[in-house]
Amino acid sequence: KILNLIFPEKCFGCGIDNFLLCPKCIQNLPPAPHKNDDILAATSYKSQAIKKAIKVLKYKKSKRVAKPLAEIIYKKINFSNCGGSTSRIIIPVPLSGKRFRERGFNQTELIARHLSDKLKPNFSVLNNVLYKNKDTISQVEIKNRKERLRNLKNTFSVKNSGLIKNEVIFVLDDVTTTSATINEARRALLKAGAKKVIGLVVAR
Repeated sequence: KILNLIFPEKCFGCGIDNFLLCPKCIQNLPPAPHKNDDILAATSYKSQAIKKAIKVLKYKKSKRVAKPLAEIIYKKINFSNCGGSTSRIIIPVPLSGKRFRERGFNQTELIARHLSDKLKPNFSVLNNVLYKNKDTISQVEIKNRKERLRNLKNTFSVKNSGLIKNEVIFVLDDVTTTSATINEARRALLKAGAKKVIGLVVAR
C-alpha cells in the first residue's frame, strides 16, 4: 500500500488505476502466433502493454510486475492438456552469475513462483537444476538467427539430474523469438534424463 502511494499502479494497457495489467486488458491480449515447436506462449509480443511490462520488470527492476505476467500465463494456457502427467516441474531459464548480480534477481524465477502458486499442488519450481555456464551477449542485441543459436550453444548445464529423471518439465522464459534459448535448455535437460520438455513463455 505504501509503495502504491509513492509509485501508484497504472495498467500498462489502458492506464486505469490500481492495476499493472487490468482484467479487461488481459482478456483482450492478442493470441500468440502458433508454431508447432513444443513452446506454449500466452500472448503475442506485438502487444505494447506486454512489451512495456516485461521491460519494466527486467530493466527497471519492478518485481511486482511478475505477478500479473504469471496471471496471464495461468489464464491463457490450458495446462490440463499439457505434458501427459499430473505432477510437473517448472524450471525458470537461469541467468549467468554476472547478469544475476547486475539485476539482483531472476525475473523468470519470479514469474515461475507466482505461476506455481496458482497451479498447486501439481506444479513445483526447481531453480537448482539448470545453470548457465557463461555470460553471453543478450539475445536482444543479436538479429541474425544463426548468430543467436551460436551465441547460446552449450550455454546450459544440469546439476541434480535425479530431480528431473523421467519428469515432464516446463522451461519458463519471459519472451521467445527464435526459440534458441528454450531449445538449448531443452537439449541439456533431455540429455540429463527428462521425459519431456515443454517451453513456456509469456509472449512470442
